[in-house]
Amino acid sequence: MTTGTSLTAEQQRGYEAAGEAALNAALSRLPPAEREAYWASVRRCYNAPYNDAVPKAARAAAPDALAS
Repeated sequence: MTTGTSLTAEQQRGYEAAGEAALNAALSRLPPAEREAYWASVRRCYNAPYNDAVPKAARAAAPDALAS
């Protein structure tokens, strides 16, 4: 897949790791419930409107599926 960037694969992996570390550091100050609320909002944004969101019935049937 062409990304239209001049970054090498190694540079991209480095930026990805740095971004993930920064995000995890920022979220680490929040209690678990607030971290879950953050990730729930991210999932909601990425699932709307072009992806099918997980139906509420399926989420209720498998509550730990979202925790992983």
